[in-house]
Amino acid sequence: MRSDRWVGIDQGSTATKAILLDGAGRVVRVVTLPVATRFPASGWVEQDAEALAASVRRALGRVLEGEKLERVRGVGIACQRSTCLFWDAVSGRPLTAALSWRDVRGAAHCDKLARHARLVEQKTGLRLSPHYAASKLRWLLRRNPDLRSKARQGKARCGTLDAYLLFRLTGGDSFSTDPTHAARTLLMDLTRREWDAELLDLFGIPLRALPPIRPGAFPAGEIALRGTRLRIAATLGDQQAALLGSGCRRAGEMVINFGTGAFAALNTGRRVARVPGLLTSVAWSSEKEVRFLLEGTVNSAGSAVDWIDRLASGRNTGTGNRLRLDRIPIFIPALTGIAAPHWRSDRLAAILDMRPDTGAAELHEAALAGVACRVREIVERMAAAKSAPRRMVLSGGLLRDRRFVALQAAILGRRLEIPEIPEATALGAAALARHFLRDLDLNREAPRPARSVVPASSAESERYYRRFRSHLDRLLS
Repeated sequence: MRSDRWVGIDQGSTATKAILLDGAGRVVRVVTLPVATRFPASGWVEQDAEALAASVRRALGRVLEGEKLERVRGVGIACQRSTCLFWDAVSGRPLTAALSWRDVRGAAHCDKLARHARLVEQKTGLRLSPHYAASKLRWLLRRNPDLRSKARQGKARCGTLDAYLLFRLTGGDSFSTDPTHAARTLLMDLTRREWDAELLDLFGIPLRALPPIRPGAFPAGEIALRGTRLRIAATLGDQQAALLGSGCRRAGEMVINFGTGAFAALNTGRRVARVPGLLTSVAWSSEKEVRFLLEGTVNSAGSAVDWIDRLASGRNTGTGNRLRLDRIPIFIPALTGIAAPHWRSDRLAAILDMRPDTGAAELHEAALAGVACRVREIVERMAAAKSAPRRMVLSGGLLRDRRFVALQAAILGRRLEIPEIPEATALGAAALARHFLRDLDLNREAPRPARSVVPASSAESERYYRRFRSHLDRLLS
């Protein structure tokens, strides 16, 4: 019914967004609330878990202002996948900070487990990396004997951010996670979609502290708001939600989502694709079906552009016009290491080929070009493994810079699509909730793109990419 209302929540690294849809899937209202991040030491990135939960509740309340809550059919929640924490099993009070997906304080333990890297990859579809939750959870346990004791006794819960948000938003009634988040712990067997005893032992995480794994499209609890209880009908990871929300719902369709990082996710349908250097995971799931994806990650995208702008002048330095690529330096966007397909956390950002006349505008353009080149690396790896995307859609904050969109199209040499609704992640969360409660066919619900971007025909972008790869190869050697 057109009078129905659906809500999608996107809890991200820099903001919490809520989107309200009517029964036809049209946007009624969008609310965005900023959230804070702390950087207490080199490689440490954390957030206040209680503040994140409060931002979700505030965003939900504001997006539903003036609405009759009995018309809200369901809520879908998407959030940061590898961000994790411990909390009290009764009160829900956080016992630790929420360690961000960008946090690498568990790197030392990953190094110790190097001989098990192949086992981890075979079981999880992911790399043995400190960006995922397991090594962070171990780090927290090793630092705090009291926390270890509580976790073993079932007095402390742990998991990715989705499990904590569900626990807090439902007043402790719900304690669960879904496969798109559970995979990001490095503790879930991808084939069985269950916690794996061998992986739990490798990282020293007690099973008793972890939430049960259930499908993403599932009744995950209820949120009390203004005397009414709102049903949480779906949860999934933010990049999987972007895949759904951008309309990439058929096998062979890809979304490249540009936020703090950049994530290229290819829908592989029922096929579990394995490509060296890339990640395999669940795209979405229900009690009836499971869909999979192939993913490449660039850890620093929007964060790299912001960092280089601050380095240059403390503000965005775009000129409004594209600069000649042969006049700008090479920037390797790797503030927390180089991810797919190289996976070198020991190689950090670099600026090369600086000229006497290099200024703030050239550095800004180099940051955009660096992100675009890293994305091309991932797409090339997919194509080499016969998993080339047949359709590519862009989403995320960097799309506000049209120069970047044109630059990405030129460096990829591919036609790209821009969705009509920019809030792809929140939209995808709402879409999965609608799919679950109304038994909709996701393949028939794909939104139409607003516009296409055709790459400029130029050898300039190809020369720049070759120069970028040459410098990156030297950095990696």
